Amino acid sequence: MTPERKLLLRGDSTLMSLRQKILCICDSVVELEDGKELEPVDQSRASFCSEFVTHMVLYPSSFIFIHDTFYVDYSLPNSTDISEPIREFMAKKKCFDPVISRNIEGVRIIDLKLRLFNRLHQSSEHHFYCGRLGQPYVFQHSGTCEHLLIFHDLRLLEKSDAQELDRYPMVLYEKKGDVRCAACKRGYAAFVVEECERLPSPYMMFCDSCFREFFFLHGHKIGRFTAHPYMPINRFTIL
Repeated sequence: MTPERKLLLRGDSTLMSLRQKILCICDSVVELEDGKELEPVDQSRASFCSEFVTHMVLYPSSFIFIHDTFYVDYSLPNSTDISEPIREFMAKKKCFDPVISRNIEGVRIIDLKLRLFNRLHQSSEHHFYCGRLGQPYVFQHSGTCEHLLIFHDLRLLEKSDAQELDRYPMVLYEKKGDVRCAACKRGYAAFVVEECERLPSPYMMFCDSCFREFFFLHGHKIGRFTAHPYMPINRFTIL
């Protein structure tokens, strides 16, 4: 398993700024009307623009789970605490420690108290949280799409580092988002096709040419399937 992105953060960087750096193709999914899959969609704007009914608009809620806390993002309209059913389930199981939820707004990386080990301190007045370096944590959004988050290093800021806070989180590495067509192996994926009886996998990606040739005859849809445009995360435009 290789990381999609590596980011450099400062202690006073906010958890919200980290959340905003996590880009995913699920947010840009545009539900295409049955039989109108060939109509063009300006997806370069679709990811973060409310005039398009994308998954980000349909499913705006998200959270980051670190140690024992669900940090819920309420920044988008109609956002809710989607960690509630998870917390209710965990409360019924003796194998889980108590967990809580709080607003992600205003939480800084330094507030996570990252350590090389996991420790929880409790008192009558305060509840202190400790994150663990190397421990996989979870970011969930767009319904049930999940990403692993791992804080793998901790050091002091040096003179050679960028000093301006607004330059963080800083992208150190980003995996290429281009995917080859499952049919011709030459073109780049333009559509994701799901729920098709003629495909050997639950979903497959096709270039525009193969998509039109395999799934349409004289412009008419062949069989049943669900399709949506594919946009690599490195082509997203945030508006």
